[in-house]
Amino acid sequence: MELEFEGFYPAGIFVSAKLTGFGAKKKYALLKSDGGMKVTGFEIVRRNWSAIAKEVQQEVLNIILKQNNVDKAVLYVQDIVKQLRQNKIPLEKVIIYMQLQKDISAYENEGPHVAVAKRMEKRGIPVGPGSVIEYVIIAGKEKIRDRARLLDEVSQKDYDPDYYVENQVIPVVEGIFKVLGKDINQILASKDQKGLGEFF
Repeated sequence: MELEFEGFYPAGIFVSAKLTGFGAKKKYALLKSDGGMKVTGFEIVRRNWSAIAKEVQQEVLNIILKQNNVDKAVLYVQDIVKQLRQNKIPLEKVIIYMQLQKDISAYENEGPHVAVAKRMEKRGIPVGPGSVIEYVIIAGKEKIRDRARLLDEVSQKDYDPDYYVENQVIPVVEGIFKVLGKDINQILASKDQKGLGEFF
């Protein structure tokens, strides 16, 4: 049996699979000896996530693997969440990208990207299978698909902070923190409660 040497990795993190709780072979980040990272399976290598989600995941992995400082990574996420809740994260960083896999009429369930594609079609913008739809979720009580907007339809203060915290930022880091014994949902919730208490 022959083994080929691939490289030396001083540190790494393997994120557990959601259903089984066991290590997911295809979701890991390894710190290379030259300071770079080899990342597999994480959202930062996929297109259909907002820039802020990818940025947060990348920085959390950097802090944990390069600085071995979990508490600093937690503080970083808390700061990003605070900025999102104050609508201070630049609008271009909350754009979500989704690719149409088929004709608009072929979709039985209308997701936000399909709803936006339909509006684009009505405006005379050509869309079809393979088109990458860019949209922003605005605040409101309606279904997510009814709150999806094209970039030219929204301003900085319009995007929904709660949506981006709960559906973009938390999902990309909770698995990482769970491996390290931290519940990021609980940490953020307790910080929110403390913040509310400061008003009394």
